[in-house]
Amino acid sequence: MLETATRVSEIIVAKLRVRTPDADTDSLQKSMAELDLDSLDIVELTQTLEVELEVEADLEKTSSFDYLRELVDYFTDLVGAK
Repeated sequence: MLETATRVSEIIVAKLRVRTPDADTDSLQKSMAELDLDSLDIVELTQTLEVELEVEADLEKTSSFDYLRELVDYFTDLVGAK
């Protein structure tokens, strides 16, 4: 599970760096609002993670998260369940 969480974190941080070059794993502890992420950003992150991890996520659920850490945990659980 730790390996999966690390992979999910790396994918998210890579996407964040496109917009915020100094983003790092500490960014995962911040809220979506702190990072100025809107619903479209969350949809894009969700789609990227779905493709990279070969899972299908509940977009309604991922859109309800307040923190990126919740997204990491959710996708880590999804991968673990497949």
